Amino acid sequence: MNTLFSDTTTWALEHALTAVAERQRAASHNIANAATPGFNAKRVDFEASLAAALDRGSQNAVITTRRANTPEGINGNDVSLEEESSMLLRTEILYEALIAAENYKLGLLRTAMRGTT
Repeated sequence: MNTLFSDTTTWALEHALTAVAERQRAASHNIANAATPGFNAKRVDFEASLAAALDRGSQNAVITTRRANTPEGINGNDVSLEEESSMLLRTEILYEALIAAENYKLGLLRTAMRGTT
């Protein structure tokens, strides 16, 4: 049931913020294990599941994790520090954009509740 504070936009923003935080944790975990022999880097994919859930009108989007599938080094580790650093930067930019969108939406609601005087 959609209410004033629980509509599709709010749900999508909340889900995206949760997923972006999970993506940041995964990239940080990958970097922390860059020297661990045999470690397989992970990626968090949520955009496709979020888009599919929104297309269906459902709130059942799932945050999925998969192997990064980057080339392995001689110790069997496939962490690419360049890719992980780039992922962290992109994740930070996306997080800031999502926060700005959430703040904008809340600002609109605040303005609507105040009414015109």
